[in-house]
Amino acid sequence: MHVGLSNNFQVSGSKRKIVSLQFNDKAVEDYQKIMSVGNQSDLNTQSFAQLYNPGGKKQWFQRVDRFSVLQAIRKEEDKLSDKDIMRQLQESPEQKKEDQILKPLVGSQSARSYFQHYKVLSKVKQQNEYHKINDSIQTQMLKQAESLDVLPCKLGLIKQNGNESQISINNHHYGDKYISVLSEGLRQNQGVKEFLLSNNRIKQNGAVTILSQIGKQATVVDLSKNNIGQMGVDCLCQQLQMRENKMEIINVEDNKLGDKFVIKILKCLLNTQNKVKVLNISKNFLTNEICDLMKELILQLDLLEELYLHWNQIKGQGGQKLFEALIENKNMVVFDGSWNSFGISEKSNCTQKVCDFLSQNKVMLHCDLSANQFTLQDCKLIANSLKPNRTMYGFHFAGNWGIVDPRGFLIINDNDQQKVLGETLRIKGLEQVTNLRHEDVCWICEGWQEQVFEWIPDGECDPLFLHMNFEDYKQVYIPKRNDDAYKLSLMIPTGQTEFLFTVIDNQTTSSNYENIKFGHVIKIKVNGINVSCQLDNINLVKKQKHFQLMDKKEMKAFTSVLPRTPDPIYIPPKLKKQKRIWSFPISIWFKDFRFENEEFLRKCFEKDWSCSKISKVVKNPDEFNEVKNLLWKDYKMIKETYKWYSSYNPTGDVWSISSNVITEFSSQTELVDNKTFKLSDLDLKFIATCAASIEYKGNYRNPERALCRYQFMEFLVRVSDDKYLKQKQANNMVESVQMILDQCRSIMQQYNAQRWRDERYFNEQCDDCLKYYKPLLNNVYHRYSIKKVKPGQKNFMCLDELHAICGQAGIFDEKFVDRDADLAFNLSMMLQIDELESDRIFQMTQVEFMEAIARISEKVSLPAAPDMSWEQRQQQPLHIKLERFLILLAQTCASEDLKQQFGNPLKSIFDVQPDDD
Repeated sequence: MHVGLSNNFQVSGSKRKIVSLQFNDKAVEDYQKIMSVGNQSDLNTQSFAQLYNPGGKKQWFQRVDRFSVLQAIRKEEDKLSDKDIMRQLQESPEQKKEDQILKPLVGSQSARSYFQHYKVLSKVKQQNEYHKINDSIQTQMLKQAESLDVLPCKLGLIKQNGNESQISINNHHYGDKYISVLSEGLRQNQGVKEFLLSNNRIKQNGAVTILSQIGKQATVVDLSKNNIGQMGVDCLCQQLQMRENKMEIINVEDNKLGDKFVIKILKCLLNTQNKVKVLNISKNFLTNEICDLMKELILQLDLLEELYLHWNQIKGQGGQKLFEALIENKNMVVFDGSWNSFGISEKSNCTQKVCDFLSQNKVMLHCDLSANQFTLQDCKLIANSLKPNRTMYGFHFAGNWGIVDPRGFLIINDNDQQKVLGETLRIKGLEQVTNLRHEDVCWICEGWQEQVFEWIPDGECDPLFLHMNFEDYKQVYIPKRNDDAYKLSLMIPTGQTEFLFTVIDNQTTSSNYENIKFGHVIKIKVNGINVSCQLDNINLVKKQKHFQLMDKKEMKAFTSVLPRTPDPIYIPPKLKKQKRIWSFPISIWFKDFRFENEEFLRKCFEKDWSCSKISKVVKNPDEFNEVKNLLWKDYKMIKETYKWYSSYNPTGDVWSISSNVITEFSSQTELVDNKTFKLSDLDLKFIATCAASIEYKGNYRNPERALCRYQFMEFLVRVSDDKYLKQKQANNMVESVQMILDQCRSIMQQYNAQRWRDERYFNEQCDDCLKYYKPLLNNVYHRYSIKKVKPGQKNFMCLDELHAICGQAGIFDEKFVDRDADLAFNLSMMLQIDELESDRIFQMTQVEFMEAIARISEKVSLPAAPDMSWEQRQQQPLHIKLERFLILLAQTCASEDLKQQFGNPLKSIFDVQPDDD
């Protein structure tokens, strides 16, 4: 045994240093025995010294003395240590157990603390059981996860940041087991008020578990995109019936509940005192069956502010009941009825109720009626009813006719097609949901903000116009205010808006706003005149991307601009009335009509020449070229004659000259004289011409027993060979061709479609008439241009459809027969180079349709006044005939709204008006 001490300590006021002493085990044992007998007597000491230290007594006594002192000091120190320990134990508090330590649920250490708790879970359970400690939230959740054999998750209760009063686990697909774990964690946590549990595979059992736990504390319950079923609905109704119920927002969207279970919820809401402000029952296969209850709910629930019925199957009859209630409701500010079928009338008056709602309700702030299968006429009525509404800041109408413009107006263009869309932008209360621009503008969803545009005048600056990029730089007039300032407040989208000013017809920028480099050419319209301008710089204003337009508490907008406020109108100073100088470039035909110039006619001639078999008739090469030149000189006359006669008896839709028609032509031109040329000879030449082009056999555009355009020219050459050359009246084919052209010229020169256009049709009065009745013409053309149009093909009118218009208008009689309609159609068609490979020859465009209507008007000659004779009717100017026929079309062939607009005019547009200076 080795004892070593080197400490400094106090004994009886003196300081001693104890050095190391070495004894074996036997010496220590004997020494303890001696000391137990007496108090270190000399005897005992000497005996011990003699036994173990015979070498020197003095040294031994010194060692024994020091050892005795050491033992005494140790005993004293042990007494002091025990006292200190007892005192410390009495003074120190009791050590806390794991579940007695408050651990954060939100914060940077919450997840780590939760994980550490999971590691010592078995110890915590033993502590709680032995010391009878209540389980903490973490322990409850972990025990439940362990019992269900699932991995522990934070489940929205444990999170790094956020609000302790909200659980948000949308789109986590947890399932019923984890919902049971969450419910256990909520037993002691009554501070959570908002439960966002969308898309979590919650079924009936999970819904019952969570709703039973949170029923007394929840204000927001979002169970959308789950499958809560009957048990979930029953449990929800039970919670709503509780006196302690605090639910304000209920979202059961996309639970496929159907009418039966949603009716349960509606009845529960009607029969209980509740605080529900938002109800979302979208995507639940709802039909008209719920609408009686829904109407009652809208009228009775004074606290209900938002109602969502998106993507259901409610038709016009049910929609009528909903809007009857919305007209009287004074509390609801958001309504989403998109993707239903309100436009399917079922003998209801739904559209009229929608119009009444838009014009009479002054409380609704945000409304979505997208994709409801409204007809064009319905949409026009809705647009007119929406115009005076100045309280609805967000209106959605995508998927129907028309678009919502930046001012909030519903703009409908008859030429537009009804939009077919995927799922549109969803509204979310009064919140901004996107910072992207959409074709249909919503100030609320897109976060539009007010901007004051001001121009500081430096001299005369009226008229002053503003042009903004998001409106394609259309002009907006900025009037001079009473304080001589030029200011205008408008709503603009988030992000950057580029703009410029027009000051007395000069495009410029303002130094009051940020300028950026531009350098592009833009097209703007100022006072109806298109202007192209290039600016080195352009003004720029920036708006924050996230902006809440509406104050949810006060239900007011953070803007002074009211929706659907019309732009100021610029009224120019009165000037002396000046007569307009009319010219073709400003006419309605200028854009689409194509004149037949020499270059185009040459291409047509070369195509016809290459297709014909004239080379088999004119075999001399020199004569061949001379004959070609002769025919080219009179090609316009030849093709005009063909066009006229091919209209008499077309083969189906294909313009061609049949055997009977060619006989009529030869009779008028006196080609058949029964001497040099007989009718049988004519038939032979007709058959020979038809049979010569065997390479086009099977082409439906080239009938086997009728002449096409290229064959008519060949037919004339064949007849000239038989009639003149073989009868020795001509010396060669050149002379014979010249002779037949000369003989037929007097008749063929009568046929000139362009002459009628120049003399009767292309004038200021007809132009004014067509422009005035353009909506009517558009409507009739689109209604009658679908019969033979293939999917994806641009609309065109066929011959049968023009006949249908004439029949519907009731103009067929002894003076106007089928042949006249055929002739009007064909003469109005523009010339095509290749008639053998293109269907364009019998596909009428809109500009050609206008001409056909004018030609029919010319032939029918409706009277402008009663008791007019046929000769007087024929002598009327074309524009008078045209107007009368267009009025008839409005009465017989147009839609109901255009019939009302154009069908019964009080006076003609050509009635003379007094001059107004």
